Amino acid sequence: MERLSRRQILIAVLWALSLVCASLSTYYYASGSFPWSWGPQAAEAGDVVFFIVETPEGKATLQTHNVITDLGEMRLRNMTSQGGSAYANAVKWISIGNATASKTLTQLTVEYDRKLGTVTEWINGEDYAYNLTAKWTFTETVTLNCAGSHWDSSGDGNLFAVANFPFGSQTFHANWNLTIIWIKTFDAND
Repeated sequence: MERLSRRQILIAVLWALSLVCASLSTYYYASGSFPWSWGPQAAEAGDVVFFIVETPEGKATLQTHNVITDLGEMRLRNMTSQGGSAYANAVKWISIGNATASKTLTQLTVEYDRKLGTVTEWINGEDYAYNLTAKWTFTETVTLNCAGSHWDSSGDGNLFAVANFPFGSQTFHANWNLTIIWIKTFDAND
């Protein structure tokens, strides 16, 4: 009987491993749920806000959960019970500033800026979703710790959800960028 060389065994093991990896990647691609994540996907339960910070030293992407405010819950209830036409403004503005995330907030304690976000609709698993994205390039030094999503371009009483930065307070300097991607998934089947 002929004995296999180490090289032949290594080739056979690598071939078998490549078959397993190909099968797993096909499964994960088809299911849309890769066990690793390089972009804004709701990979962890509750992690729906992505903060992408770009500095001269590099780029970091961090994710966290949000708190739906009492105002946000009431607005959703009223939209579905009273009709969407009574509520013309969509939740598509993102603010940055300082606050402690709480369901009783009606606005950020200190709001630095609010931008109209870009909306991208998609299917998250089996549920309808959209990404709300806004980007800031800072022109001055500012320290922030929070973001909010709103249904109006300014003012109090329209804070739908709030999220504290996962990295705590952050000082941003001129020419630094902050991109926030807020994933809003509608799942009423749990």
